Amino acid sequence: MMFFTRSSILLFLCLIFMNVPSALSQRADSENDYKNLLNKYEQRMSDLERKIRELESEKEKEDSASELDALLLEVDSIKDKSGDESSSVNRVFRSDARQQQQLNPEISMTGDFAGITSTGNNDYFDDLGDFTFGRNKFYLREAEFNVVAPLDPYTRGKFFFGIPGTGGGNIATIIEEAYMEWLNLPLGMNLKVGEFNTQFGSLNRWHDHGLPQYDRPRALTNLFGTGNFGGVGMSGNFLLPKLWAHVNELDLEIVSGGDGFSFEDNYENVVGVAHLKNYYDLTSNAYVELGLSGAHGYNNIAQDLKTTLLGIDLTYKWVPIGRSRYRSTEIKSEFFFSDRDVPTGTSSGFGFYSFITNRIGPRTLVGLRYSYSDMPPNPNTAMYTVLKGEDEWDITPTIDFWQSEFVMLRFQYSYVQRSYSENDNTFFLQSVWSMGPHKHEAY
Repeated sequence: MMFFTRSSILLFLCLIFMNVPSALSQRADSENDYKNLLNKYEQRMSDLERKIRELESEKEKEDSASELDALLLEVDSIKDKSGDESSSVNRVFRSDARQQQQLNPEISMTGDFAGITSTGNNDYFDDLGDFTFGRNKFYLREAEFNVVAPLDPYTRGKFFFGIPGTGGGNIATIIEEAYMEWLNLPLGMNLKVGEFNTQFGSLNRWHDHGLPQYDRPRALTNLFGTGNFGGVGMSGNFLLPKLWAHVNELDLEIVSGGDGFSFEDNYENVVGVAHLKNYYDLTSNAYVELGLSGAHGYNNIAQDLKTTLLGIDLTYKWVPIGRSRYRSTEIKSEFFFSDRDVPTGTSSGFGFYSFITNRIGPRTLVGLRYSYSDMPPNPNTAMYTVLKGEDEWDITPTIDFWQSEFVMLRFQYSYVQRSYSENDNTFFLQSVWSMGPHKHEAY
């Protein structure tokens, strides 16, 4: 066994502690060398990257100059060839027929057929605007031709020609609408000029074949007759800034002529019309439209008699996202107030209608309409003394079957109750077929 003395142990420890500072110093020197080497490497990499960028920039300049020289040489060669009369040039001629087809207007045609039978037997009902074409008969109400085409990037033209079925060999073409539109003008305006149906209320502009029922509500026919209220003039549509609704639109129109009922059908008669539409999104599946309308003009120019009309229209529509082909609901109502000058003073009237249409399948819609109307006296008709102060209302269920997007069949029943004459029950069978790009458009 080996024994160490105290002195030997102390000597050994002294030797160890004497070597520690030396080792620490060597380690610090190694770390400093590493940092210096890393800084030199990073500096060299930065220099190399700068040189690479300079070389690439010089290369791009050389390529651009070479390309420019090549283009200049090509231009000079083309000039030389064009100046040489003896040089032959091969030309390829192409027909413009395919491009000219794009200038052709879009033409659509619509047929509107109906069979009507009724228990009523008073002839003058037809003149008052009940069903336009009488009772207990088949009738081609109208064959309509729609011609639509863009005239240039700023304007569009529309023509609607109607040929009513007369039951005989005579054919008379009626211009229902013919107008041109300037689109996307400053201040969010579209401008229309020509002959058109006015934007009074929600349903007046609709053509007969696009109506939600075969006939127009009595609240409308007792104001405007069985047709539309329109004329020849100008119309401005303004998309207003977002005010109290999500979308606000204003239509201002001035037309010459009238409907022959509330306004004299005379081109010297100038009628002003205004309509304000307010659109509200309720949910992602439903919205509401609220409209306010007004019209003012002469009902008899010679006697200086005027008519003022006011209207309120309300539309609610529910269309579930992803199921619009199978389910939807629409509710539409309009209220009308009329104030008419007559030789004996002033006559006022009120009328309204409301209907609901519910889609119950991809091809089937069911609907129900209720309509009420005072009978505003018109001194120009022989029924003036009979209709003064009278009223009428009707209730009308409908079933629409869409065989396809081209063909629609409608079954309709109407019960009409009148305060001035007998009531009646009327059954309708309607078929509407259409061809062309604009199928079954309401207007």
